[in-house]
Amino acid sequence: MISRGSLIGKIVDDISSLKYQIETRNKLGYTDLTLFCEDFIKEVLNITFNLNLKNLNQIRSNNPGLDLGDKREEIAFQVTSSNTSKKVNDTLQKITEQQKKDFTRFKIIVIGKKQSSYSLKPSNIKFDINTDIIDLDDLLKFVVILDLEKLSALYDLFKLEFRSVKIELEVVDTEGNFESSYTNIAEKVPNSPPKNALKYLLERNKHYDESFKELLDLYRRLSKVPKISRELLFYIADRGKIKNFNSHFCIVPEILERIFRITQKELIVDINILENEGLVYINDDDIDGRPVPQVEISDEHLNLIFHHLIEKEESIRTLLNTMDFTILDEEE
Repeated sequence: MISRGSLIGKIVDDISSLKYQIETRNKLGYTDLTLFCEDFIKEVLNITFNLNLKNLNQIRSNNPGLDLGDKREEIAFQVTSSNTSKKVNDTLQKITEQQKKDFTRFKIIVIGKKQSSYSLKPSNIKFDINTDIIDLDDLLKFVVILDLEKLSALYDLFKLEFRSVKIELEVVDTEGNFESSYTNIAEKVPNSPPKNALKYLLERNKHYDESFKELLDLYRRLSKVPKISRELLFYIADRGKIKNFNSHFCIVPEILERIFRITQKELIVDINILENEGLVYINDDDIDGRPVPQVEISDEHLNLIFHHLIEKEESIRTLLNTMDFTILDEEE
């Protein structure tokens, strides 16, 4: 079981991160919050204060003044990243007569840090600036004294939803980029195809153009495969065997499971990726008359390139990791 300290630590870290992100957005003039963010805060408040808040904007689009409400407890919240007196006053002035009938307590939760003081315009709404404006620091004071069951529920919520909340709040630049974009962590597609491959193809004979075209297609397919999956091809060649009738490299899958200390399910993921690009397939071989599945490198050029590199005492693994196929070129 996760300790109470670990649960609190995760929640505190995430809320602190959220607070910093909101402050950064506000400095850039972005003070709007999405419905997704409102729903996340709604769940945090429900768990923390034992409420049953509903998103009023889902019931009525752009509900004036208020975002969340619990009619049973007669409490409503405005969720905002703006911490100004103007925002507070605008919220209170927009509360409708019907909302005054539905709710007796009105609160503003600032997703960020509230001001040290506020000036309110006269209003017939019961509202205490000292207790009814809550920021993330105030929220944390309630969180750290929660019982273990509620802390666990908050922890699960943050683990499941917090990354999406942060992405929702990230500023998108003019080219469509944002900090958590998969583009920032995705492997770059290799771009060093062979220019002539004459060290491998040897001469420009009548089959050269077709063979070189096939080689470029092999490079394109290999480039689509994640590096970690490409490396599997090296181990098939390095730890497997060569079939006598076609000189293809092949290996018993269980050997790869033991080498990498992974499960069959994990291995199948990489095999599927390679098979999808026509680089390997699984066929039945036999050991002492018993049928045994084998993973075989199926692409003819890939098998021949591996043989070429072994003969030249050059590294198959380096080629697959760098994807620099210009090592197969000759200067012209």
